[in-house]
Amino acid sequence: MEIVVKDVVKYYGQYPALRGVTLEVPRGVFQCLIGPSGSGKSTLLHIVGGVDKPTEGEVVVAGTRLNDLNDDQLAEFRNKNIGFVFQLFYLIPRMSILENVELPLILRGVPKEKRREMALEALRLVGMGHVDPKKKPTQLSGGEQQRVAIARAIVTRPRILLADEPTGNLDSATAKVVMDTFLTLKKELGITIVMVTHNLELLTYCDRYAKMRDGKIIETG
Repeated sequence: MEIVVKDVVKYYGQYPALRGVTLEVPRGVFQCLIGPSGSGKSTLLHIVGGVDKPTEGEVVVAGTRLNDLNDDQLAEFRNKNIGFVFQLFYLIPRMSILENVELPLILRGVPKEKRREMALEALRLVGMGHVDPKKKPTQLSGGEQQRVAIARAIVTRPRILLADEPTGNLDSATAKVVMDTFLTLKKELGITIVMVTHNLELLTYCDRYAKMRDGKIIETG
C-alpha cells in the first residue's frame, strides 16, 4: 500500500477533527475524499502529506512511518515524495508560468538548463505545452492557472499528488479539463492521487472514494 492510515485521531484543542480514521490507498490509485465542510477531509489530507501530525494512530506513506519523523525530516519527506494542489493557485504574478513551475527545482538547486527542460515537460503533461511559457499567470484563465499549479506540483516527479478542492473555483467545463489532467498524470506517471472534494459529480473520475462525516469515514467504494 502506498498510503496506510490506521486508527488516526486528531484534536485541535478540545475539538476532535478526526475520530479513529483508517484508510489504505494502493499505489497508482485515484482516491477521493468526499463529505461536507468540517467532516475532516482536509485534516486527513494534511496528515497524509506530513503537514500536520496525528494526535493518535499510525501513518505510513511511501513506505515511511511519518510518526517517527521530526519536523525537518517531514519537510524533507514532503519535498521528495509529495506534490500539493489547492483550490487557490498560489502562482506568483510577477513571474512567468515557466518560472513558477521551475520554483521547486530552484529550491533543489537543479541547474538552469535541466530546470527548463523539466518544467517544459511538466507543462506538456498538463496540456499546457502549446502556451507561451513566458506568459504571466494573470494572462491565463482560471483553468489554465490551475494546470500550471499542477505542473509545479509534479515537476519534481513526486510519488503522490494531494489535491484539496482543486476545482472549487472553476466552472464545470473547466473542472472537467482539470480532472482529465489528473487522469493523464495517473496514466503517464503512475502517480497516486488523493483528492478532497465536495462535488459528487467528480466521483466518476476516481478509482475509490471514502465518504467522511464528523471526523469519521462512514462509507467507502
